[in-house]
Amino acid sequence: MVEVFEGIVLRTLRYSDSLMLADVYTLQKGRMSLLVPVTHSKRGRVRNVLFQPLAMLSLTVSYKQSRQLQRVTAVQPYRMYSSIPFNVVKSAIALYLSEVLVYALREEERNDALFMFLNRSFLLFDELGEGYADFHIVFLSQLLRHLGIYPNIEDYTEGCYFDLVQGCALKASPLHANFLKPQDAGYFVSLMRVEYETMHKLSLNRELRGCYLAILNLYYRLHVPDFPQIKSMEVLKELFD
Repeated sequence: MVEVFEGIVLRTLRYSDSLMLADVYTLQKGRMSLLVPVTHSKRGRVRNVLFQPLAMLSLTVSYKQSRQLQRVTAVQPYRMYSSIPFNVVKSAIALYLSEVLVYALREEERNDALFMFLNRSFLLFDELGEGYADFHIVFLSQLLRHLGIYPNIEDYTEGCYFDLVQGCALKASPLHANFLKPQDAGYFVSLMRVEYETMHKLSLNRELRGCYLAILNLYYRLHVPDFPQIKSMEVLKELFD
């Protein structure tokens, strides 16, 4: 059966001399693994050059539910980015976020709210002419809501510790090492409350940006099964340095 899916590209891998494997998060089916013909022809119905990190594509697929790998027969963008592919900083952030999403988005089922969040977030990111250096940090904090692992910050009061394992504030430090001391806990809770509309007020320096990113990465590793140390995070550090 031939079906059309809207999807956001997470990553691509070489599958054979004539095929590549693309992991895509779709509106209709959640995460899908697709076989994409490798061609450099500008006239072909499938142009694998379109499969860039976070690209928004309309995919015509020869779909069979019993198959793990579905074959793409035609592809075209459903939205085109105007700045992400041409801006070095934005491209590095997109690469980092796509790697995070590879490990964070595992469900193969429809989730309209999550897809629309991704769609809205990346279009907003593309449109920003300035004030986007901390976009990835705000995105990662807001993504936690859609993954069902958002920390409980309602009970936080000044002077509390924050238990990253339990995702909650405590009056005293827990009996393990994965917690934030009161000063860092306050910064973390403040970050969790930042929305896209107010992220321009963050104005983080290199040190704070690195600190927040490390805390978020640890939180993801504690709450998302098999979540690794993200390799492209080093690229971001070097870029902002």
